[in-house]
Amino acid sequence: MMFWRRRSKGELHTVPRWPSDPDARKALAHYLDRLPTDPAVPRTTEMLFNGWGLDLGGSDLSGLDLGGAELGEARLTGVRLVDTDLYGAWMLSTDLSGADLTGADLGKAQARDCTLREARLHGARLMKADFATSDFHRADLTGADLRRATFGDTDFRGASLRAARMDNASFRGARLAGCEVAGAVGAIDGPVDVGEHSPQWLDGAALASWFASSGAPGVTVRSLH
Repeated sequence: MMFWRRRSKGELHTVPRWPSDPDARKALAHYLDRLPTDPAVPRTTEMLFNGWGLDLGGSDLSGLDLGGAELGEARLTGVRLVDTDLYGAWMLSTDLSGADLTGADLGKAQARDCTLREARLHGARLMKADFATSDFHRADLTGADLRRATFGDTDFRGASLRAARMDNASFRGARLAGCEVAGAVGAIDGPVDVGEHSPQWLDGAALASWFASSGAPGVTVRSLH
């Protein structure tokens, strides 16, 4: 298994702030201790971080290599994950509310039903990730790479997608009311609900016009209808 970023083992051992929960600290320490000295060495499933259901609150995991980690149903509210490698991570029903994922790599993450309310994802890489039925309410994805990602039935109300790259991303059934999209570019799939107080479904030319009027003329819509 190969990951987008690689650092030396010494760097990977550097945890800016450990989780408050003792079980989470123990699991993280065990994982870091087992990392191979040569970061290019392929890893077995047993070598990946298993944080399923753990409470990682209070921690700063910025810069760590957590590629392929199991974080299903884990609690990471308010956790700092700046530049963290989460490529291919499993994050089903994970709570990342208020987390700082600036510059993080979430490429190919399996993250359905995630909660990312008011999370910060400036410049984060979500390419080919699956965030269907997730909650990005008031999250900041300014400059994020969303290409070929899946956001079916996902809530982006009040969020920022300013300058996001979203080519070939699926937003079918997503809610974008109050979402800032100025400068976003790419061809997406609709339909999308942009209604503030009641559903207002747009697709095709109507949805492209909504993006253009919202400052994103570079967004086109690939409608199946």
